[in-house]
Amino acid sequence: MNPSGTGQPSTTDAVRLRHLDYAGLRLTYSGATIAIDPPMAIDVPAIVTWTEQERVAGAARSSSALAAPPSILAWLGRSGVALAEGSPSQLGGFVVRSRAYEPIPYATPAEAVRKTVCALRKPWLAANRLCFASQRPPCAPLLLTLDRGGYRIAILGQALHRFVTPESLAALVAWVGYADIVVAGTDYDDEVATGKMLAAFPARVRVVADLTGAIRRKLGLPVRPLKLAGDAAPPGTRRFGPKDTLVV
Repeated sequence: MNPSGTGQPSTTDAVRLRHLDYAGLRLTYSGATIAIDPPMAIDVPAIVTWTEQERVAGAARSSSALAAPPSILAWLGRSGVALAEGSPSQLGGFVVRSRAYEPIPYATPAEAVRKTVCALRKPWLAANRLCFASQRPPCAPLLLTLDRGGYRIAILGQALHRFVTPESLAALVAWVGYADIVVAGTDYDDEVATGKMLAAFPARVRVVADLTGAIRRKLGLPVRPLKLAGDAAPPGTRRFGPKDTLVV
């Protein structure tokens, strides 16, 4: 996407990506900053990609500009930029494109057992999340591309998992196009699939990010480091965990 064809930002325009904990990211490039799913109140424009409790927590308390699907904006009682597939939007100096994806099934047999055990151990927490879930509107999660000055960063959320068919993967790759940086979250049991699928995306830098580990720890669910995803991913893939900062 870089107009020079080098696929690299200038030394003064390095991309700075900071992990905000839970699923939150803060992206700065060429004098513009934007947050994605911030778990805390934040003073920069933000995008909410899903109705998961931790993903909307910061946006619900922030007064900064907000972009989200119309159903989420209405649910939060906020005005903002309504994201719609096929209609690029402007937010915080970036051109934002969004596309819904099929999430990992909520409860595979093994995960259903884990969540049941955790609910029995932490009934107050399980009750709180069930109450929240009963109020959230039906909404598919989004993956994003963020463009600024001919440079593209793709944030895939948890779109790459073991239930993705080859046809669906090809459609995701075609939609994203070339991205200078591709960031893919991964979840428990899906690390290897995420790493392998990253190879399909043409990009200068590929990143595997832990966007679920802190949430799983909060719930008492098992977690794994990013090593499996990194080992399965193309050579040079970066690993990006909570509290990390990546400068490219």
